[in-house]
Amino acid sequence: MKTMKVALLATAALAAVSVSARADDTAAIKAQLEALNARIAQLEAGPAVPVGYSLLTVSEGQATKVPGLDVSNRTLPGYGDDKATIIGILPTADAPASTTIEWSGYVRAILAHTDYGYDDGDNDTNIWSRAQLKVTGKTDTAVGEVGARIQLRADGHGVDSDPHFFGNEYWGWWAMTPEITFGGGYSGSLGNVGYGVDGACSCYGTDWFTAEQRDEDNINVGTNPGDTTQLRLSWASGPISAAIALEDSDYDGGSGDMGVAGEIKYAGDTISGEVSAIGYEHEGDDGYQIGAGLGFALGDMANISAAAAIGDEPSKGDYWNASVLVGVGLTDSARIEIGASYVDYDDLSVEVFEALAGIYYEPVSQLTLGLEVDYADGLQDFYGFDDEFLTFDFVALWRF
Repeated sequence: MKTMKVALLATAALAAVSVSARADDTAAIKAQLEALNARIAQLEAGPAVPVGYSLLTVSEGQATKVPGLDVSNRTLPGYGDDKATIIGILPTADAPASTTIEWSGYVRAILAHTDYGYDDGDNDTNIWSRAQLKVTGKTDTAVGEVGARIQLRADGHGVDSDPHFFGNEYWGWWAMTPEITFGGGYSGSLGNVGYGVDGACSCYGTDWFTAEQRDEDNINVGTNPGDTTQLRLSWASGPISAAIALEDSDYDGGSGDMGVAGEIKYAGDTISGEVSAIGYEHEGDDGYQIGAGLGFALGDMANISAAAAIGDEPSKGDYWNASVLVGVGLTDSARIEIGASYVDYDDLSVEVFEALAGIYYEPVSQLTLGLEVDYADGLQDFYGFDDEFLTFDFVALWRF
């Protein structure tokens, strides 16, 4: 009888504990449901994406390669233009357009010392600075991809020069078919050769004598006719691409002269190359350039890039030039570049040789530190220098 009482008491105690546990579980589940309902109400209170759209994503990824514009021949990393922060917006309809907006940029500071014999000797030490912002937007439409890019720049060159702000590239495009693109705006001339020192080196504070635009007051050691406004039609299929452009050759304002440029490119994994040509008129004088470039990629170990051109530039006459750049990866985070350029202006009796080198350290993709040197001889015949031109600099570059 006593054993029976103990068993009944144990059963009753177990039942009481079970009921208490179920009550505790129910209370916990109820609290979780209330928290979830509150979170849902909070999300529904404010729209996360624009009206009519279903998904908004923000990610880090590959930057857009603009069709007909961004066929990069850079043999080694420079400004990190291949990465960007990307906002993607997907609509609610079944087969509609999708839109992405992306941005990237950098800030650069250079401590540079120049030593040349201008005005009976001059030594200058300055800090040059630059900020760059690139924004690209594109949308898939019923007639193909339509997009635009804007690059804004601020340059400052020490206490003697106020920073100035300008748009150094603005471009729009319409990918009419997967192979054919129509574009226009302000960017590098199609006559540029994207190889050699001009097209492949980092050259943050060196390569002084590669003209950024046609300028009758300067000589161009390299193969770069400069930046200009233009309309461009391009075609690409696999590793082969071609383009033709109508360009404005008004490089000193007001004359309204025009030019035509074209190029053919091959972009293989190991070997790449291009042939480009431009013809233009400036103040009644005809100018032209025919150039070619060739690149060899030896994996992560080294890259070789060479370029050459012949031409006739208004106010300067016939010229020919050539350049070569070698890039070598020392480690995963360190690399060196060595390059040389030569130009011969027959009518001016000017021959200029330029050599440059740089060593760069990139511990992470957002940061580059480097030391550079640039030497040029022959500029005395054009600019009036008494001695050779020499530059040493330390560069720091921060990307986002």
